Formats: sequence, C-alpha cells, structure tokens
Amino acid sequence: MDEGTEVEQTHRNYILATCSALGGFEEKQVAPDRFQKVYTLGDEALGCLKDLKRAIRAESHVQYKTFLPALAEFNVLESDLVPIILLHSRDTSDLGTRFVLACVELLVPMTWPIRLDDEEEEVEYDPNMMDRYRRHKLALLAPRVLETIAGLVTGPLSIPFRERSIHDHTVIRLVLYFFRNLTAIPDLNASQDSSEEALRMAYMQQQTVLRFCETGVMDLLLAIGSNSAEPDAAEWNVIVLEIFYNLLKNVSPKDVFTGGSVDENDNTNMLSDKLANLLREEGRVKRIKTQNQPTRHNRFGGSYAIKGWDGNTHVSHKPEAAYADLSQLLNVNKKEDRRGQKRRQMDEINVRKTYISSTALKHLKEMAETFLDSVFNEFYLSLIKDIERENQKFRTPDYVHYFHTMRWFLEFFALQKEDANRKAEQEKEQEEREHNDVLVLRRPGEGGLVGPAMDEEQQHEENGIDYDQVASAMDLRAFMVCLRWMRIALDQKLWLHVQVAADNFRQLLVTVSAMSKAPQEEFQEVAEYIQSNIYHEHATLDLFIDLIRKYRNQSYGYLESTVKLTHVMLKLLEQYSQKNQVMFVRKKKAKSKKSTGGEGSGDETADNDHSGEEDEREQQLAYREHIFKFQSFEKKYLTADVVRVYCVLLERFETLSPETLHCITSLFHRIMVKRQVENVFFKISVLELFNRILCRYSSLPKTNVMNELVQFIRYCTRQFFKRAEEYPLLFVEVMFANPKSKKSK
Repeated sequence: MDEGTEVEQTHRNYILATCSALGGFEEKQVAPDRFQKVYTLGDEALGCLKDLKRAIRAESHVQYKTFLPALAEFNVLESDLVPIILLHSRDTSDLGTRFVLACVELLVPMTWPIRLDDEEEEVEYDPNMMDRYRRHKLALLAPRVLETIAGLVTGPLSIPFRERSIHDHTVIRLVLYFFRNLTAIPDLNASQDSSEEALRMAYMQQQTVLRFCETGVMDLLLAIGSNSAEPDAAEWNVIVLEIFYNLLKNVSPKDVFTGGSVDENDNTNMLSDKLANLLREEGRVKRIKTQNQPTRHNRFGGSYAIKGWDGNTHVSHKPEAAYADLSQLLNVNKKEDRRGQKRRQMDEINVRKTYISSTALKHLKEMAETFLDSVFNEFYLSLIKDIERENQKFRTPDYVHYFHTMRWFLEFFALQKEDANRKAEQEKEQEEREHNDVLVLRRPGEGGLVGPAMDEEQQHEENGIDYDQVASAMDLRAFMVCLRWMRIALDQKLWLHVQVAADNFRQLLVTVSAMSKAPQEEFQEVAEYIQSNIYHEHATLDLFIDLIRKYRNQSYGYLESTVKLTHVMLKLLEQYSQKNQVMFVRKKKAKSKKSTGGEGSGDETADNDHSGEEDEREQQLAYREHIFKFQSFEKKYLTADVVRVYCVLLERFETLSPETLHCITSLFHRIMVKRQVENVFFKISVLELFNRILCRYSSLPKTNVMNELVQFIRYCTRQFFKRAEEYPLLFVEVMFANPKSKKSK
C-alpha cells in the first residue's frame, strides 16, 4: 500500500467514525402496538458537524480531495443531514438554529457546482459525482427541508444593514450559495421507459421551481433583486443572477408565456395540441424514411448493379434501389471519415426540455411578470455598474448569466406587450361593431355618439408599450457592455460567450427598433440616440462580419445566433440609413510609419512637458469621419465564405426553426436577387445541397418559409443553367472554390 492510498484510507476511517457519532435511526413507540423509526442525535452531534466542516476546509486548497467523496459514498446527506434538518424544522430555539446552520455549512461544499469550462479550475473528478449530486438534490427537495433552510435568513434580513454583523452576512451568503448549488445540478437525460427514480431525476428542476414558489424562496430572490441598487443587497446580485440563469437556461420565453396562460379547464385542449404535434412529427419522420421505398403494387424483385468510375461494381438487392438516390446507395455502408477534422462543439443552452408541467410554467410566468415590474431596472443597473467598475465578484462565467437572462426577459417583455396590443385591437374592433349597431338602431332626432369619444393621445398611451420597465437595458451603457465583451470573447475564442452576447444584442436591437416606432416622443428620442451611437463606430459594424468570418467548428447554436443577429442588423441598418440621407461613421486611421532617427540624447524634460498634450491630440486625430454607404458595407456579405457558412447551418434544414430558415433565405435573396451576385452560389457543394432540399421537399412541412426557400432554390438553379448555356466552362468552374471567371458573374 503506497502512501497516498494509506492517507486516503485514514481519511475515510475518520469520516466514518465522525458520521457514526452524529446519530442514527431508532425504533420508538409512538402509540400502543405501533413503532416508528425516529432519528436520534448523538451526544456530540454538533461537535461532529463542526469537525466535518473543519476537515472539508482543510482540503479546500488541495487538488485531490478525499473527504467530500467519502461523505458522498457514505450517504451522509440522505442518512444524517436531512434527518437533522427535519428534526429541527419546528425548533425555533438557538440550539435548533445552530444545528440547521451547521448542516447548511456542510451542504454547500457537498453540492458545489462542477465547472468543467474553467481552465483554472480544471481538476480530476469522479465521473459518478454528478449522479451523487442528483441524489442529493432529490433528497433536499423533500417537504420541510427548504422551508427550514430559508428560515435562517429571516432574522439577518430583518436587521438594518449597518447593524448586521459579519455572522449575519455570512448566513445570508451561505443560504444563497445553497440555493445556487441546488439549481446548478442538471437533470438526468432519461427516456420514458426508465425507472421511477430516473424519471424523477429527469424533472428535478421543475420540482425545484415548484418548491421555491411554495416555500417563498422565489419571493426572497425577487426581493433581493429589487433592492440590488441598495448597499444592503448589492453584494448578492451576482449569486441571484446565477440562480435565475439556472432556472431559465433550458426554457424559452415563448413556452413560458404560452404554457403559463393555460387555465385548468384548458388542460385537455393543451394535451390534444401536444398529441397532434407529436403525431405530425411522427408522420414527417415516417415520410422521410419511406420516401424511396416501393409501393405495395410492386411484386417484382431483382438486383441492381452500379458500376463506378474506378471499375468497381456495387450490387443492391433491395427493391427501393430503383428509386433511391445514387449517392445514397453508394454511401449506405460507408462511415464518415473524420480524420483531420475537429469535433464540433456541443450546444450548452436549450439542449433539452426541462419544464412539462403547466403549473411550473405558470409559476415561471408569474415570476417573470413580477421581475419586469419591480426588479429588472434595479437589478441590471447594479450589474452594469459592477461590470464597468471591474468588480472582482463579477467573474468571467457571469457574463453568460448576465447576457442570457437579459435576453430572456426582453423576449418575454416583447411577447407580453404583443399580447396586450392584440387584445386591445380585438377590444377596439368589438367596440366599433357595437358602436355601428347602436348607430343603426339610433332613433331619429337623437344627436351625438353613445359614450364619450376617446381622444387619440389617450388611445396611444393605452395601446403603446411602456418601455420604462426595461429602461436599464435601453441605456447606451448596456449596448456598449455587450459590444465590448463580444469583441473580447471573440478574440479569446470564448464561443459560448459570443453566442449569448449575440443573442442579447439582437434582442436589444429588436427592442430599440420597436421603441423607435412608439407613439411617445421621449421613447423615439432615446431610440434615435442609441442607434446613432451604435452605428457611428465603424469597429462595431466590422464586429458583425467578424462573427461569420471566424466561424470554424463552433456549435450550431453559435451559428444560428450569428445568422439571426446578421439578419436583424442588416435590416435595421438599411432602414436607418434610408431614414438618414447623410450618415457618418467614425473609423480609426491606419498608423503611418514614422522614421525616428537622430540623436538619442534629447531634452527629455521638454518631451515630458508636452507628452500629455500630444497624447490628447493624437487621440483626436486617430479617428476620422467617413460618409457611410450601406451598399459598400453590404458588399462584405456578398462573398462565397458567407454563403458557405450559411450552408453549413442549412444542412440541418429538416430541423431548423422557421425563423432561422427565413433569415437564411433573406440573405440569399439579398445576395442573388437584390444585388445580382450569382457566382457565389455556383459551387458544387451549394448546388448539391439545393438539389437535396428539392428532392426531399415532398416530405418537408409545407410552410411559407419553406416554400420561399424552395422558390429561391429553383430560381438559383434556373439562373445557373441559363449562365451555363451561355458559358459552358461554368460546369468546370463550379468544381473549384474560387473561380476567377468574369462570365459567371
């Protein structure tokens, strides 16, 4: 036995002996002829909890840990810590509070999130640790556990900020860390035929939301977030931000808004709609699988021989070989050759459906509405201040939490106001119909209209959108923070950060565009000010094209976010440039090479005196104003590289959302039809993809977006054969990446 194994065994024995002294279950008679197992504390239970805490703290700076795995292996949380908390759930004495607090001090390090994306914290860990975390979370979601732990912060929060002790601040931070750790444990990916325990682990996040709302934890988080601008809650805003990110990570605002609006009486309709969607999807998949199979009238068998260019013969004995694609028959038994190719990164956001209960979605919707009403401005304003001050508590992973949650609430805000405007229009139409009926039935001699006429200004105020709810996001500082971090993340190749920042900036642009059309003049002025500052910097416009140019093997989520941002940016920038006939952008000058010769010993004192004035002058002269022309900027997207990147995403045309397909079709139409740049599509890879889409069009859903895409593909192929008829060498040039022929343009 080596020295490391001997030390590990010694630590395990120490943990086992200490946990045995905590207590255990004993059978006690609770009634005549009735016995029940009751947890009984040991004589030194509180001291043993403190010993375990000291043991864990001793290994906090050690890479290889032995105490925490031993605690998880011995099931200390399920067999000791949770029973101790439940034993003191109704004990309001000082001793009971000390026991619960001692348990929480152990629960926080035992459920600390495993971060695999941090290079500085990249350590070896037990692969079974995540399964143990899920078992811990399942045990902690039991009744009366969260209520007891949440009760620890009631006393410290009731004390004024200046009168709180260090112990009070530690208790509040410890409880918030516990809630953060609980929400950070991911659900298990389990199928419907899994065991009962696996199915419960598959929807623990949903149960967490329900328990948070039942125990008042959600109200506590909202209260802390609404007071983030005050000094008594500013230090916890980052922890609350991560909790909200974990809760909203795998759910879309549209699902929350629509799922939370369903009443209990409409559950049957919702289930029938879900069943209809599942049947429709099943039919689509079945059509794809059987599109090349023979009909039931085909009673003849046979073999089909295909002779290749190399002389080899491929024989197929399947009847569907007469109808299938030639490339599909030749590659049916081939495996994809991935030699020399980098593995594509995996998506980390919206990878699975977390919430299926209408009750959980309803609670999330109520939380989002409360957040927008009383939390959004103060919460994100405090976070923006921390980012600008470069506060140490705001770490690099927190940028993902910040951008994702802001984008999520802005999308929910847009859905909320769209629904309000739609209801207002319906009410207006109803009033007009009733008003017309009254006019028809009005007796002769009666003057005037029935009811007071609503003036136009009041009608605009009722139907307009109140953007004061998201005033902290509609601030130029929020836009600059997003652009600045997007550039930093792009240079450092933090692709997940670039993805969430791009999504957030896209939603910011959409909100600003809607605010510019608001009836209130103050909202229009703010939108004009923000847009003029964003488009004034030429470096900002170059950032958008760099998102596409630097695409290599990032995830499909990154590519989809980039495509959506490009679509929104080009559309809004074109509208803004048409609105302003003369538009200026500030571009940095190219540094000129100056020869520095002469004597090395000069008057250094005189140079130091004028250094400040020269720096200011150089900074002013470093930029130059240029007249912005949208057509010149648009030419950067009229390249074969942009089309190639878009075709990488279009390869998944069967599973892409209609919004993404519309963005791809819109850019293709802008390039080929609007700007008459055709040669970028005349590539063998692009034409092969278009041919594949046309072959499978019969099995694809007949939506308007898909019809527009197919219509463009047919137009592109007609133009290709038309150009090839005029210039036959085009059939050869399509094989090359960058043909230099002028006749293909």
